[in-house]
Amino acid sequence: MVPEFSLEGQVAVVTGAGRSIGRGTALALADAGADVVAVARTASEIERVCEEIRAKGRRALAVQCDVSDEEAVDRMVSRTLEEFGHLDVLVANAGVFQDWKPSEQMTVVEWDVVIGINLRGMMLCCLAAGKAMIGNGGGSIVTVSSIAGLTALPNTLSYTAAKFGVVGLTKALAVDWAKHNVRVNCVAPGFVERDSEPLLDEPAVVEYVTSRTAVGRWGKPRELGLAITFLASPAASFITGATLAVDGGWLAQ
Repeated sequence: MVPEFSLEGQVAVVTGAGRSIGRGTALALADAGADVVAVARTASEIERVCEEIRAKGRRALAVQCDVSDEEAVDRMVSRTLEEFGHLDVLVANAGVFQDWKPSEQMTVVEWDVVIGINLRGMMLCCLAAGKAMIGNGGGSIVTVSSIAGLTALPNTLSYTAAKFGVVGLTKALAVDWAKHNVRVNCVAPGFVERDSEPLLDEPAVVEYVTSRTAVGRWGKPRELGLAITFLASPAASFITGATLAVDGGWLAQ
């Protein structure tokens, strides 16, 4: 392995780690040498991920957490520090989608749920982990936005607004925390295969996404995990405040 790609001796927290991009990222980070704290609301999912990580010879800790709950996020970071003594990498991935609907049909309740998890939760996790990193001499944060954070997807008002916010949050923290040796970057996934993806059961949607994506297919969680692992690693030491589209060429068309 190229030394700069190694995360040996580092501790990484991954939110939304139970499935899809989160699981793919947790396993990729473990392959790079990191011990991993797998965070999600569903205990059974993250316990299974932790078993996979331990099978790779790395340490793992499962922590249940609702990222929109400030006290729960603080407890999650405290638990990480108690167990491992330091926190070097945060992958702020936890998020929810919204129902596809015209913007004029959006309700305040739906808006609050999506913004609460996708943007407020992102902010809470970044601040809690960032403070720990600042106290420990530095670290790396990777946020997960979406192609909907770089271009509007029709009928996704709350989701698009939240994901644009994640890109802005990333840039603001990167500027503020560079002096503390904390890098903050973002990935913007395109359409990615998921453990349970209703859209994959709709032939018309699958055909549209496939035809609209330059490489002609959906992405895989592992591919996102590898991109995130790169940004988290010392190999990306001169990269901060960046948003990397991992979208198979969706935005290029």
